[in-house]
Amino acid sequence: MAPRAISVFAALALLSVPARAAAGVQAPPSPHSSSSGSTSLAPMPAPQPVDGNPPDLTQPASVPAWQPPSSGVATPAPPDTSAPSKPGPETMSPKPGEKAEVKAKREPKRGPLWTEGQPLIVRDSKVGAYIAPNFKLTGFGRSPGLMLGADFAVIVNERFMFGAAGHALATPLPAQRSDDRTFNMRTQYAGVTLAVALLQVRFFSLQIGALIGGGRVCLNDERLDRCVNRAAMFVAEPELGLSFALTRVLRLVLSGGYRFAVAQPWSGPSDRILSGLTGTLGVRLGKF
Repeated sequence: MAPRAISVFAALALLSVPARAAAGVQAPPSPHSSSSGSTSLAPMPAPQPVDGNPPDLTQPASVPAWQPPSSGVATPAPPDTSAPSKPGPETMSPKPGEKAEVKAKREPKRGPLWTEGQPLIVRDSKVGAYIAPNFKLTGFGRSPGLMLGADFAVIVNERFMFGAAGHALATPLPAQRSDDRTFNMRTQYAGVTLAVALLQVRFFSLQIGALIGGGRVCLNDERLDRCVNRAAMFVAEPELGLSFALTRVLRLVLSGGYRFAVAQPWSGPSDRILSGLTGTLGVRLGKF
């Protein structure tokens, strides 16, 4: 009995040693352990702060994103959004000496009130010319008449025309004198012509022009075959015409207008009879 009891007590002593060691480990260190001289566990290190910066994605694929870049790899600096990338005209303040120059550039330059202007014909101007026979249907009072004529003009830049023209009554018209005698009236006039093309579309052109000049009118006695009464007159004839390009050198012109005639005092027809509506058909041949 004695050896068996000794072995039981020894086994119980061996089982109590690990339990005491575990209890010593799990027990928290006493604040008075240092003063009592008993040994205690070392304090646990403080945890590292969490890095809030995103991982650097500019590193090569072989380097993990969580690994900080090495000293040889340059880290690009973040863009500065506090200042504009390019200074604008509002942010740039001109120097005191440049204020007058900037103000002069913004304000339009004012030229003098009277200038010399530019010439109509310059070195690179396109100049042409034409000659045109025409037929003019007109009226003298209640009598219609046919006038034959021709005009010549110089064309500048295919728009402005300067020339001269003349017309003469082809068929004598009966006209009464102040003493109620009837004679054959003949008239002719000529003058300078000015015209400008208002609209040009392909082969079509709308033109406005005028003839300013003078002529004479006479009452012819057929028995004597001479003018028994004659008078000088001033003529102004504005016209609005249409021009059609038939070929490179040929133009067809249709125009209409009114003839204003003022004759010197005489015994023949009045100015109202000498004036009248006109319709012209012409063919222009030249270089356009």
